[in-house]
Amino acid sequence: MKFKGTAAMMVAFFSIGIYYFLIDLPAEEKKAQEKEIAGKILPLTITNISEFSLIKKDQTITLHQNAKNIWNLSQPLEAVGDNPEAKSFLSEIEALEKSRVVESDPKNLSQYGLDAPSFKIHIKFKEGKEETLLFGDESPMGGKIYLKLKSDPAVLLATTSKTTFNKSIYQFRDKTIFNFSSGSITQIQIKRNEHPLDLVREKEEWKISGKVQATADKDAVLAFLQMIQFSRVKEFVNEKPDSIEAFGLKKPTTTLILKDENKKSYSIYFGVAENGIYAKKENAPGIFQVDSKFHNALEKRNIDFLLKTLIEFEEKNVTEINIKSEKETVQAIRLEKEHWAIKSPKETPADMSTIRSLLFDLKEAKLTEFIKLSTDATETFGLDKPERTFSLKTSDGKSIDIQFGNTNLNGDQVFAKRTGESAVFSVSKETTKKIFRSFHELRNKKLFKFEAEDINKIVIETQQTLFEMQKSGSTWSLFKPEKMEIKDFLGNDLLWAMKGMEFESFTETGIAPESTGLVPPSYKIILWKTKLEKFAELQVGNLDKNSQQYYAQIEGKNGYYQVKKKYLDSFRLEMKKFKQQ
Repeated sequence: MKFKGTAAMMVAFFSIGIYYFLIDLPAEEKKAQEKEIAGKILPLTITNISEFSLIKKDQTITLHQNAKNIWNLSQPLEAVGDNPEAKSFLSEIEALEKSRVVESDPKNLSQYGLDAPSFKIHIKFKEGKEETLLFGDESPMGGKIYLKLKSDPAVLLATTSKTTFNKSIYQFRDKTIFNFSSGSITQIQIKRNEHPLDLVREKEEWKISGKVQATADKDAVLAFLQMIQFSRVKEFVNEKPDSIEAFGLKKPTTTLILKDENKKSYSIYFGVAENGIYAKKENAPGIFQVDSKFHNALEKRNIDFLLKTLIEFEEKNVTEINIKSEKETVQAIRLEKEHWAIKSPKETPADMSTIRSLLFDLKEAKLTEFIKLSTDATETFGLDKPERTFSLKTSDGKSIDIQFGNTNLNGDQVFAKRTGESAVFSVSKETTKKIFRSFHELRNKKLFKFEAEDINKIVIETQQTLFEMQKSGSTWSLFKPEKMEIKDFLGNDLLWAMKGMEFESFTETGIAPESTGLVPPSYKIILWKTKLEKFAELQVGNLDKNSQQYYAQIEGKNGYYQVKKKYLDSFRLEMKKFKQQ
């Protein structure tokens, strides 16, 4: 019985809930909506309006909405409308609410300024209905004005101002100068008597064409295009002038021409007259003025668009590096994703950390200054027969080449130019030094390449004693000159020292001179993979006190190395050093 009672209560509660959500709530929402509409002076939906007019004492401005909900001017002239401005205007009307009804059936409208209203807004709806809103005087209390609908005798008071609705033709008119996408433009021309500009896009790269030939800074070009794209007409001067000569446009001082991927052209002419600078678009009669920002942009020259990044590239796409200096020519090529090799002056593996460092420095390298835009005096800069050149090749077959010439008088800048371009620029001596890496810097300078776990025996043989360490599992023990346990890290430390060992220089010769102390060596370090398989033997000679480098050679290889003292001083050559551990 208790269960039945609970079930009945649940059913009742559920029924009340359904009634509230299906009947009461919609009814409440409807009342709220009706209350809101009741407060509106002129309820409307913008998409349902076909036309509206702002009727002033001396002028009527009319806009109509087409099938695509775009607003255009039809009176006092035909022109493209400012869509956001038109919608904002109508939204302000839609938002108007009456503060109160001042008089339901007034006998004298003149006291409210509604017998001859300041202006009227006439609206035509798509279903055929029309309405007119009259704007009278401001309330003596301020902040409110008297309004009246033509279809209703009542005088209303609303919190608004005349300036919100008293718009000009200029405000309702589309002020866009050119309607284009920045990404679609392939050519920019600025024609003028001095310093003409011609920029051409080739694939994704912008080039400066004409007398000056150079790579353009794509960010600078994009900023210029976006400035043009988003600029607006400052003032519409004359829609149909009898003569363009009065505006200095018969012989324009400047012409801007843009061309896009579809060969469409956008042209604008500029003339100078007594009262200012005027503009006119090609195939359009109207004369207008632009703001100073737009006009100043047209003063830009080639130098403003020159690429100030030394080389633009994607690191992953670089396949070859060529460095030619007074002393040597180095060629490095990419074999795999993270594997480079030196091909010239000698075939040898490349040092990957140095290759990465070089490419990083190239990415960051900037020009200091553009010195000369034409190359009619390259010998002045040592660029007619450059002794130093640098080039990158990329996976798409493109080659980027830079020639380096003389230094400036202060010695802190180096003159340079890109092959195929006319501009001469300067690069700091510090940047130049980072670029011109030597063969020795770029080559792999590691003496040995092995995995530590593959080595099972280490022998250090001095002229007096032989030390032999062997590994069992992961444990190292000393077997000679006497058998004893040693700390495990001793063997591992020796292997890490061998793996990290780099040479500072290499001399290719059959027999090392006596001064090196390599015949015979002071001591040997021998690595074994097994008891019978020797991996490598490093023979160490004298220490060059001037350079603080040891002479060393590897068994079976011609020539000898110089290795920094720090790499070899960690090796234990006395029994007591093993015992101390």
